[in-house]
Amino acid sequence: MFGIRRNSALKVIAKAAVVAAVATGSLASSAFAESPFHTGVWQLNTPEGPRGLVVSDWLVFEDGLPKRWLYRRAGTNDENQFDFFSRTIGDSGYTPVGIRVYRTGENAMKYTLAPKGEEPVEVSAVRLSIPNFENSCLSVEKKGKRFFGNWAGTSGSKLKKLNVGKDKITIDGEARDITIEEVRVGRMGITEGGKPIAFLTDAGGDYAVLQWFKPGVTMEQMRDKEREILDFASEEIVRNPGGDCDAQIASRLKAMK
Repeated sequence: MFGIRRNSALKVIAKAAVVAAVATGSLASSAFAESPFHTGVWQLNTPEGPRGLVVSDWLVFEDGLPKRWLYRRAGTNDENQFDFFSRTIGDSGYTPVGIRVYRTGENAMKYTLAPKGEEPVEVSAVRLSIPNFENSCLSVEKKGKRFFGNWAGTSGSKLKKLNVGKDKITIDGEARDITIEEVRVGRMGITEGGKPIAFLTDAGGDYAVLQWFKPGVTMEQMRDKEREILDFASEEIVRNPGGDCDAQIASRLKAMK
């Protein structure tokens, strides 16, 4: 797997690091007492100079929006090493780019990108933010209530306005009667007429992703905490209009040196 030519890898790092985040789990390891080690704001020390890396529990952001889901890859016995498969929002399968996070200290790591068939590129990184989910706006822990209320569309969505209620969602003024339930920490399952229609998944920060199912998804699949659905009809990125995490991230990134 760890096997991007050096120049192309550095370009990927530079782009992803503008505002980026890394996810964990089979998506989901955040059911623990605190967020994954890599959740937070980081400084990547690249040959071209320092780059910002913003890490939520579950997603890699690019250009300020969620971009790549990350899925924990099994197979290492090293408690400091975390390998991930990635999937670009809107794609139906894994992206051939591996990511590795290796903890070298309480607030330090090595960050590696490894597109299939190319040499991996590794850079060191130091944390700019406070670890621990209770103090991090990037965590998905204990934020279930934030799913309800108003969301604004982004350049990553077709919808412009979304309102989520206990038994109704309203999209651009059109209301639909639904049932909504938490299917895992940071993810709500939405059903309509007894049929699953979507996930609303916390992306960390000020964002969530509305993941519309293709026909045929069952209640058991929607509630399955172990197996991920990788193929959606569409995925729409929405933002909490009252969120202040973007501002907190910007403040942390100013600390780079």
